[in-house]
Amino acid sequence: MAAQVSPVAQPSPNTQVNPTAQALVQSLGGHEMLLMKMQILSFGKNYDVMNEQKEVLCKVGLDAGQNVKGVVVGSAVSQIAGGYIGRYAQRSLQYTYIVRDAQGTPALEIRKGSGGNHTEFVVADPVTNVLLGKIDMKRSLIGGLKASWVTPNEQVYLRSKGNIIRRKYEILGPEGKSVGRVRHKILAIRDVWQLELNPQVNHLYSALFATVLDFEKKM
Repeated sequence: MAAQVSPVAQPSPNTQVNPTAQALVQSLGGHEMLLMKMQILSFGKNYDVMNEQKEVLCKVGLDAGQNVKGVVVGSAVSQIAGGYIGRYAQRSLQYTYIVRDAQGTPALEIRKGSGGNHTEFVVADPVTNVLLGKIDMKRSLIGGLKASWVTPNEQVYLRSKGNIIRRKYEILGPEGKSVGRVRHKILAIRDVWQLELNPQVNHLYSALFATVLDFEKKM
C-alpha cells in the first residue's frame, strides 16, 4: 500500500495527549499488520491489539457493568416490542470504552453518544480533556454499517468502504485512497482478525476505528 496521507488532515496526538497515549502511538506505529483478538470469556466487551508475534500492545474495552446493562435493557425491550426495537434500545444507550496500554494503564476514552442508527463516538484524553476526533457511524435499516473518523476541525481522516459485518472492508484516508484493510482470517488463536495498514498512518487511531466498528456490528 503506497497511499500517502495528507499532513494537514492527519491528527498529531504526540503533541496533545498524555504520556500513556503518546507511548501507545509509538508502540503501534510502523507495523504493517496488527492482530485484533476478542476476549471470548470476558463479561465486558474487550479486545487485545497485538503485533504479528501476538504480543499485546494495547487493550480496548467496555466494562462488565455497562455491557450487562445494555444486554438487560435490550432483552427487556425485546420481550415487549420485538427484537429489532430491543436492539435499537440497546444501541441507543450511552457508554464509554476505555483504551489502555499493555499493562492496563488507562490512556484514552471513546465516549458513545445516544442514537441507535446514527451515533457519534467522541475520542478524548481524560487527563488533558483534549478531543482527538469522533467516529461518526450510520446503520442502515438492513443492518449495514458505514463510518468515518472526523478530526476536531471537521475533516474526514478515515472512512470505511466494504462489508463491516463480515470484516471485509478497506479503510480510506482523507484523499480517498486505501490506507488499510480489515479481514477475518482463521488463525491459530480463536476469533483473531487482521488489520493491515500503511506504515504512514496513525495506527492507534486506525485500530480504535476498526475496534469500535467490530463492537457495534454485533448489536
